[in-house]
Amino acid sequence: MKSWLAGSIPVIVIAVWWFGSAPAAHTVSAPAHFIGAVPAAVTAADQGDLIKGQATRMAPELPGHDEVLLQEDLGRAYVSARDGWVWRVDLHNGTAERFAKAPLSPTGARLVPGNPHEAYFCMARLDDQQYPDSVNPGIYKLDLRSARFTPVALRVPLLPSLGSAEGVVHVPPRGTLKLAVMTDANSRPVQFCNDLDVSADGQRLYMSEPYPWPDAAAGTGAVSEAISLARNGRLWLFDLQAGTAGLVAEDFVFVDGVLLENGEDGKESAVLISETPKFRLSRLHLSGPKAGTSTLLWDALPGMPDGLDRDAQGRVWVALIKSRSPLMTWMHANPWIKPLMLRIPQSLLPVDKSTSILLLSSDAGRVLAYINHDGLQVSDLSVVVPGLQRIYLSSFDKNNHGLVSMPYPPLP
Repeated sequence: MKSWLAGSIPVIVIAVWWFGSAPAAHTVSAPAHFIGAVPAAVTAADQGDLIKGQATRMAPELPGHDEVLLQEDLGRAYVSARDGWVWRVDLHNGTAERFAKAPLSPTGARLVPGNPHEAYFCMARLDDQQYPDSVNPGIYKLDLRSARFTPVALRVPLLPSLGSAEGVVHVPPRGTLKLAVMTDANSRPVQFCNDLDVSADGQRLYMSEPYPWPDAAAGTGAVSEAISLARNGRLWLFDLQAGTAGLVAEDFVFVDGVLLENGEDGKESAVLISETPKFRLSRLHLSGPKAGTSTLLWDALPGMPDGLDRDAQGRVWVALIKSRSPLMTWMHANPWIKPLMLRIPQSLLPVDKSTSILLLSSDAGRVLAYINHDGLQVSDLSVVVPGLQRIYLSSFDKNNHGLVSMPYPPLP
């Protein structure tokens, strides 16, 4: 009897662990997804690890961060840091100081076009940190003179997912609703404001919401979505002039980076998005003959594409925050293993330290450069911000110290 009881203890422990570590009910893994070989165009553009030999670091007091807003003409930059502050960096003397306490964790950000004194910031929960219930994720405006944040867009129309097998683009936006008439009956709070871009006239804000669950969070809080590959990603449009919000795209996988493309009339004609854990970039067509459709630009990238930015020549810079490991490729092709992967403590999951940069032509159709770094000097690149003579490399690593930059790589 005692031997039977002793032998059953491991079974009981495993059963308790299995049910106790179960992911949230809304975490449902997608069917098998087969990721192919890295595109030959990326491999051919490999310039080696230029970061290791050329990158320099300033402002060592600056913690890990997600976005850098450059104002080189004013000798400064504003950085959205993991510690819940927007920091101001003096680019001349290489020092940094806390500038504005954010309502939540600041993530993606853009300067207001034509206004050097204001910027829009996404606010999100980070990891398992606790925040007041009265403070909501969403888009906030920061006055760079007073260091004060003002909420701009914190709610979206209440729209059930279409549940489509592929991502859907809506032109005009689906369910457009006036912000002034939003209630709990017809709208919901933004759950995860990850990144944004602003129209050339400053009147329209496009915001990515990788997944909409009440516990949505950046950092390790998003690991379960990255494993499941569920189509929960959405792109929202806030029209400030009309005072409305509407759904531009849905049923994509973890929509992250957002970068607008303008037509000849100066108005946005398309938007580039990254589906980070799916290793792909897509173009969502907002006007023209392809309006309401999407085009897959790059698939099977060597790393997870995160933030997107554009330089003065129009070229597109893509930060690949983590490299694609053979385990990731195998796991997505064999989703039967995901219930186990979702239960393993995140600290025990194998993580590749390498991170990389991808540079694309202005139409995002050609690879101009690929730089893969082993992650020893800087890790978890979340965005590459092009400056006048250097590119700045945002590191989302919680152990990062300082702002890293390097000269432009040789370009064709």
